[in-house]
Amino acid sequence: MFQALGVHGPELSPLGSVLLDMALVAAAFGFLLSAPRANRMTAAMLMTMVLATTALRVVMQPLPNVQPVTVAALLVGAHLGAKRGVAFAILVSLLSNLLISHGWWTLFQALGWSIVAVIGANARLIVDGRLQTARLCLYAVLAAPLFGFVSTLSLISPEMSVGQFIVLLGQGLPFDAIHALGNLAFAVWTGAMLHQFLSGLTAAEEEVLAVGDVHGFDA
Repeated sequence: MFQALGVHGPELSPLGSVLLDMALVAAAFGFLLSAPRANRMTAAMLMTMVLATTALRVVMQPLPNVQPVTVAALLVGAHLGAKRGVAFAILVSLLSNLLISHGWWTLFQALGWSIVAVIGANARLIVDGRLQTARLCLYAVLAAPLFGFVSTLSLISPEMSVGQFIVLLGQGLPFDAIHALGNLAFAVWTGAMLHQFLSGLTAAEEEVLAVGDVHGFDA
C-alpha cells in the first residue's frame, strides 16, 4: 500500500488511498451519528462551515503553515461538542487535502485537528454565552506545536531513530511558530464572527429540539 516516502510521509497506492478515504468518511459520519440529535439546519450549516473552512485553507495554501482550521476546530468543539468537532476536523482535513495534497499524512492532520476540537470542547472558551477571547488566543497558540507534533508522526519510518525524530521536530519549530502566529491572528480576526455564527446555530437548534420535545417528534 505504501509506494514511496514523500514530503509528508509515505505515498499511498490507489487502493490504500481509497481505503483511507473510506475510513475517514466513515469515522466522520460515525461521530456525527453518535452526537446528540440535531435538526436538518444544524447539519446543513455545519457542512457549510466545513466547505467554507476547506475553501479558505485551499486559498491560503501559498502562505506556509498558516492554518485557518485550528481556530475553527476550537470553536466548533466549544459550541457543538467534541463529537461534532471531530467530525468537522476530519471532513475539513480530507476535503482540503484532496485539493492540496492527499496521502498518509491526511490521517495525522485529521487526528491533530480532532484533538484540537476536543480541547475546544473542554477549554471553557464560552462562558455564559460569551466568547473568552484571551482564552481562545491562548489555546490557539498552544494548539500549533501540538498539531505540529501529531502531523510529524506521519514521517516516522522503521529506520528512524529517536534522535532523528527529535531533529525532525526541531526542524519543524519555525513552521510551528508561523502556525501559532497565524492562529493568533485568526482568533483575533475571526473569533467573534465564528462565535456569533455558531451561537445562532446552537440557539436555533435548542429551540427546534425544545419544540420537538413538547410536540413529541424528533427534530
